[in-house]
Amino acid sequence: MVSAPMAHKAPANYTPDNITGKAAVVTGGTSGIGRAVAQLLAERGARVLIFGRHEEELQAALTEIQTTGGEVHGITADTSRQEDVQRVFQEADQRLGGVDILVNNAALAGGSITQVGYQEIQQTVTVNVIGYLSCAYEALQRMQKQGSGHIVNIGSMSADLREEDSDIYVATKAAIQGFSESFRKSANKGGIKVSLVELGLVATPMAADSEEEAQEKLEKQEMLLPEDIAECVHYCLTQPARCDVVAVQIRPLYQTI
Repeated sequence: MVSAPMAHKAPANYTPDNITGKAAVVTGGTSGIGRAVAQLLAERGARVLIFGRHEEELQAALTEIQTTGGEVHGITADTSRQEDVQRVFQEADQRLGGVDILVNNAALAGGSITQVGYQEIQQTVTVNVIGYLSCAYEALQRMQKQGSGHIVNIGSMSADLREEDSDIYVATKAAIQGFSESFRKSANKGGIKVSLVELGLVATPMAADSEEEAQEKLEKQEMLLPEDIAECVHYCLTQPARCDVVAVQIRPLYQTI
């Protein structure tokens, strides 16, 4: 007689973290990956502040997230502007009472310096690199005072793949990879976790694919959904206190590059 397999039981000292009631800031939370992350965190009990550059997208995102019953607030802001970044975190202080979680997500696509001018280069680097560092700096000031916190940087596997005609974007994502690895070593000393989530192809407004092309890639499992990334971020945030998820790479099963 074959006995039934025993049900898995977590060890007594396994205590996953709980994001219920935690204050979370999601940059670029009005569309794509940021919007999916913000919605999932709000659904799971976090108190969320989102921001983006466009008022119409902001209001649509707020309406969608509010229908789930989660708590969400939002303002328009641009991470390329220092005064906007400072205003976002002042809003977090007022609305949320501080910051427990930062999801650094707001970014621009970037091609090659062989194809664009100086202004486009500067804008992409400012948003994708300085914007991340500026938001991490503001979050750090608050997290250090409370001796805890978690910063998740959304990166890209482009940092390693280094595709042709994408050198500006590759440069910014390689910078975020290096920043995350170095920053974590000092942030950990203050009880602050830093996770890097590097993505493959995701069906977002940033992707160059048409809706039809994206749908075909999704059906072929050559592209991910923003919700897939949201679940990965949630995983990073909810591990036991002793665990620091340093880096995760998540890509479609059949991505060809």
